Amino acid sequence: MLSSRLEDVSWVDAFSLPSIFDSRLSLYKEWHDFVFFDRSSRLFGLLNFAVHGNPYDSKRGYGVALAFLVAPGGGIHTAMKLIPLSRLTVSAYSPDFVGDEVAVSYLGNNSFNIKGMIDDISLDLSIPVILPPVTMNQIGFDVLGRNQIKPGMLGAAAEMARIWDKWVELPRLSVVGRIGTRGTDYFVNTNTGYQDHEGGRFDWGSVAGWDTGVLLCDPTSAGEPEKVSFLFYRYGLSGENSYGGIIAKTADGNEQFFSTEKITITKSGEFSGERAYLPGVTRLLYPDYKPKVPATIVFSASDSSDSVEITFTPRAVCTIVVASTSNEAETTFNEMYCDASFKASIGGETYDKLIPCWFESVGPRGKLNDHASET
Repeated sequence: MLSSRLEDVSWVDAFSLPSIFDSRLSLYKEWHDFVFFDRSSRLFGLLNFAVHGNPYDSKRGYGVALAFLVAPGGGIHTAMKLIPLSRLTVSAYSPDFVGDEVAVSYLGNNSFNIKGMIDDISLDLSIPVILPPVTMNQIGFDVLGRNQIKPGMLGAAAEMARIWDKWVELPRLSVVGRIGTRGTDYFVNTNTGYQDHEGGRFDWGSVAGWDTGVLLCDPTSAGEPEKVSFLFYRYGLSGENSYGGIIAKTADGNEQFFSTEKITITKSGEFSGERAYLPGVTRLLYPDYKPKVPATIVFSASDSSDSVEITFTPRAVCTIVVASTSNEAETTFNEMYCDASFKASIGGETYDKLIPCWFESVGPRGKLNDHASET
């Protein structure tokens, strides 16, 4: 897989603020997701830092800091803070997201620092970047180079480029420090961190949705791969088409991309475990809205001598409803902490391991499409 240099993290992962003359300023959205799982403390965390709306007009734009934590016993802690643009610093020259009460700062030693409060959750984390960034363009060129190019694939790639102005992943991060919530401190020390950075100028009502996520692999642990991530972008008037797939890389460096047309997705049962709704207004506005999430989701595919089967079992779910700015359409985000049973044969290497996973399934509220969860 092509990748940028480690020294390019700041440049590649900086905010991509549009020109002040852009006619779609009100549709601007950009965010960083930091995800980790500490295998010693059994703590899962998703931290999201975002800017929505016109970034040059405090009346038509705002910042958001969000936390979704799953404690060792399975309890969910969530928090969200809206930040006026007048009290937030973001820049096209760095990944910094600096507010009065919480800040993400990129340091000169290729690490992030997250410090402050998101509502009642306190953060003091040092996050060194272990592997260099990979961009969507790099993934696209690599995928097209490895597979027979089809008109539909090219069309979908062009649509993705139009929708997502910028997408970057940092495949592996170290996360060290402390998280406090409700009188309890959790100490984190793990190398199974991950970050992705997405953005663009589009309306939620025009996006058919996507399923994306990453198995939080530890390649130093016996029987685990270097990397497994997936991204399925749904497009078309009703989200009837999709583009993307699964990228798996062995500890020995062998890599395989299983494209959408080679993947079968099956779902069974209905999730009934720990669940949160964030922000809380979601539950107030839609008290009877409980989008269905399957009890298990299975991705299976084969390509020549390589094969993969991933069985996702959600352990905790956080549901968020986001309103459109230009019409009545609304979008549901289901953020899921899962166990992922990873069985694969790639480049002569075989795997059969249970690995923690972050899974995000997004789609229009109240509409059933062929994706991982019913929204």
